[in-house]
Amino acid sequence: MSQSASTQPKWPFKAACPGKFPAILMYDPRDPFNVGAAVRAASCFGVSQVWITGQRCAKSIWAQNRIPREEMKGFADVDIILEARPLDYFENAVPVAVELLPACENLLVFEHPENAIYLFGPEDGSVPQSVRHIYHRRVFIPTRHCTNLEAAIYLLLYDRLVISCPVD
Repeated sequence: MSQSASTQPKWPFKAACPGKFPAILMYDPRDPFNVGAAVRAASCFGVSQVWITGQRCAKSIWAQNRIPREEMKGFADVDIILEARPLDYFENAVPVAVELLPACENLLVFEHPENAIYLFGPEDGSVPQSVRHIYHRRVFIPTRHCTNLEAAIYLLLYDRLVISCPVD
């Protein structure tokens, strides 16, 4: 659902605007709780935009009239943008898919691009084949089992922070 300039999206989603790096992109998430968790992680680590595609969680959020964790400190400093084609709003972006597939780069040795957009697939699936070709960089989190979506977002953003702020 692309928003036109004259159409204001329903709360809590903001109208699409120029993308800011780094950004989180959640592909058709199912659970509003995970959107709240992504917003909290973004706020904790200084990411100012969380982009959402698809309508599944949007419909739940509108029905509940809230996002889980919306009362948490810092919620307001993160824009939540519902947009079918979020990459259209970024210039010179390096899309990075976070997934468990062969040929992904290990997060332990991954060099985070300054202009990264981190794509996370839905909780009940993975990044669709139709979108995978856009993401030339792919990274996996080296855990014994797959983590939940919230944990994956926190781990990735923490790794980005650690790499960008080396300790002497």
